Amino acid sequence: MSAHGRLLQVRDAHALAAAVDALHALGYTRLEAFSPYAVEGLMEKLGPPPRRIPLAALIGGFVGGIGMLWLQYHAAAVDYPLNVGGRPAASWPAFVPSAIEVTILLAVLAGYVFYLASSRLPALYRPEFNVEWFEDASRDGFLLLIRADDPRWDPHRVAEDVAGLEPIRHAEVPA
Repeated sequence: MSAHGRLLQVRDAHALAAAVDALHALGYTRLEAFSPYAVEGLMEKLGPPPRRIPLAALIGGFVGGIGMLWLQYHAAAVDYPLNVGGRPAASWPAFVPSAIEVTILLAVLAGYVFYLASSRLPALYRPEFNVEWFEDASRDGFLLLIRADDPRWDPHRVAEDVAGLEPIRHAEVPA
C-alpha cells in the first residue's frame, strides 16, 4: 500500500515550529501544517508560496484586454461598419473603457483560478481525513504532514525521524 505521507501531532504552536525546523534540518522540504489558528512565522518556515499567481493574472489581463479590443474592432470595423456622423468605424478611444474593465476582470479570474488550482482547492477529500485524530487540528491539535513526494521520503527513515521529535502521536497516511 502506498502512502500519502506521515502525520504527526505535537503539543503546541512552539513545538510545531520546532518540528518544522528540525525536519528542515534533516532535509525534508515537502511539509504541510494544520493548526486551529494561525501560527506566527510558520508560513515562512514552511517555505515560500508559489510565485506563479501574479504571472497568471498578468497573462489573463493581457488576454482579456487585447481580446476585448480585437472583439470591438472586429464588430465595429469588419462585421458591421456604420458611418455615423463621419466618425471612423474603429474609434479606439471608445473601446478603451470596456477593454480596461475586461482586463481587470480576466486578471482577477485568472489569478483566482490559478490560486485554487495551486492550493488544490476545493478539497472535498484529502487522504489526511482518513487519520482518525485529524479533526483535532480544528480544535486543539497542531499537526504536521511530511508528504510522500518529498525527495527524502523513505517510510522507515521518516518514521524514525518523526519518533525522534517525540510527538504526541504519529501515523502513516494511506494514499
